[in-house]
Amino acid sequence: MNFDFLTEATARELEQFKAVCNQLLSRTYIVRTLYRPGKGRINNPDYTFLSIHYQQVRDYLSLLDWDLRKDEMNGFFYVRNTDEANRCNLNKKETAILLALRMIYDENQERLGLEQDAVCTVRDVLEKVVTDYAILPARPNMDEVKRTLTLLEHHAVIQRIEGKFNRSDCKLAILPTVLAAVSSEKLNDVVSVLRREEDDDEETDADSAD
Repeated sequence: MNFDFLTEATARELEQFKAVCNQLLSRTYIVRTLYRPGKGRINNPDYTFLSIHYQQVRDYLSLLDWDLRKDEMNGFFYVRNTDEANRCNLNKKETAILLALRMIYDENQERLGLEQDAVCTVRDVLEKVVTDYAILPARPNMDEVKRTLTLLEHHAVIQRIEGKFNRSDCKLAILPTVLAAVSSEKLNDVVSVLRREEDDDEETDADSAD
């Protein structure tokens, strides 16, 4: 490990170094572009900094048992805890919404531009959850939807573009980080488990009615 950068960096570089590390530890992902109202997508200076100082940041985080990884093709950096600690655990409805976002992203991959974001509405996500794939038997209430989407935005899986998360016409961008949040290998397995749990719940309700 080489920590010469920390002793040779300017005060401004050290501030950005700390900001980038804290962002990775609190939000998991750093993406190449960000949406800014009135400006559209802009280059993320934190992504640029990480591209230049990837090894220095990776060496530092490894001391804290975090593994910094990069997906240059899809444009993001992310961290994983080497001890599998500090994982974000989602409940059934939160998981269903995350899976729906991944499905929408997959369906739009051929049409994605250089920014590699899939734009959709909250209505699109809920239709995917309940109608198209029947992951859940009924729509989550909008308070649950808002809490889930706010959590996913905090972890840089989505970014709100227009409107509020508790409105069906809210427009959001699904970021390429969803590919790391839900791997293609796990997608079908998790959907099958959720559906099976719903079927078991329905059978239990029927038995109780008898």
